Amino acid sequence: MKNRHFYIAAILFAVAFHLVGCEKLTVPTITDATVEELTPGTISAKATMTSKEIDEYGLIYSTKNTSPDLNAKDAIVNGNLEGSNFTAEVTLKTNTTYYFVFYATNEKGTTYSTATKLTTSLYNPSIDDNPFPKP
Repeated sequence: MKNRHFYIAAILFAVAFHLVGCEKLTVPTITDATVEELTPGTISAKATMTSKEIDEYGLIYSTKNTSPDLNAKDAIVNGNLEGSNFTAEVTLKTNTTYYFVFYATNEKGTTYSTATKLTTSLYNPSIDDNPFPKP
């Protein structure tokens, strides 16, 4: 009889521990999404992506689609996700308008950020860029 109570107590403890330790899996959230140009044609993208588990994530961009998504044939950059901080750096054409959307996916679904529009600067060479400098 003692063994039976021990097993019942152990099972109840395991169930209680499992229920307390489990967070409900939810669709990822994306906040603080920013895209900025570092130099002509080079952009830095940052966002906060939160969820108990994120299976896929990245930055989607397009020159034609104002709301890029995974179903379109738009460009995808995987970037880096450390904790909830996503970062990516991309080199693009200068003097071109791009539309950017961040995404995060888990088994509950995919979340997209609001689209961001950015036009890269026109590359303006300086005197230091001259491959044939005057002596």
